Amino acid sequence: MKTLVEDTTKNYAPHIIIVGGTSGLGLALALHHQTLGWQVSVVGSSAAKIADINSQHPAIVTYVCDLTEPNQTQTLLDNLSGIPFQRLIYSAGSYTNERIHHLNQADSDQMLAINLQAFEQVFRWASDQLKQQLKQSHQALDLTGSDRTSLICIASIAGTMDYPYASLYAKSKRAMIATASAYRAALAPYNIQVNCIASGYINTQALRDLNDGDASHKPFIMSTQAAVVRIMQTINDDVELAIFPRSMRYITSALNHLPKPVLNWILRSKLDKAR
Repeated sequence: MKTLVEDTTKNYAPHIIIVGGTSGLGLALALHHQTLGWQVSVVGSSAAKIADINSQHPAIVTYVCDLTEPNQTQTLLDNLSGIPFQRLIYSAGSYTNERIHHLNQADSDQMLAINLQAFEQVFRWASDQLKQQLKQSHQALDLTGSDRTSLICIASIAGTMDYPYASLYAKSKRAMIATASAYRAALAPYNIQVNCIASGYINTQALRDLNDGDASHKPFIMSTQAAVVRIMQTINDDVELAIFPRSMRYITSALNHLPKPVLNWILRSKLDKAR
């Protein structure tokens, strides 16, 4: 295991752990933090992606873990325990288009496990670790702004909509948003910030794969780098729930202000698969 890297301008380089950091937005955030001088550890389920990172970015510490297996996830967390870190980002996610495909048992289990159950397992561990670090030190770490001790989760703008016909994906992301808000309140006395990201479409390889290689038709789609900029600004400004892009935020806000029967009719007829 690697420990914090010495730096000539600081006593240490801050350490970030990104769960779901081997591709897409998670990897982009990992590489961005690396350019800022952070020590970076990433967790992913694909041995091939891990090998690619080890080859191209040898300074990044990598861990393989199947988040759908609670025992495997706990083993990972046990191995990480005791290694100081200042930031954790939960960027792992699983998506099945329930408007096209009827949800089968395997997809249901995977989405629930990754989008909610593993997230809760990791956030509970991370909050305990950060609190323990503070107890072991005689004073809080001298970190401010973009370096402040923090927990961040990547949810979805789908989770900001509240209607009974929402998909499992949307419901799990809504639960993630609520859980992050509870952790934010609970960790405030420890001066540990918690931020949740509820973005619209981001032009990642995973999204392109779900759309036959081209996701340019998705409304208000944004580049991965643009999303990284918005997320880092969210962390710097300590925004509890960042909903972007702005156009999508306005649309979802307007929809949520509609009378419930109207909202339910619109979303069921426009978004859900035929029943």
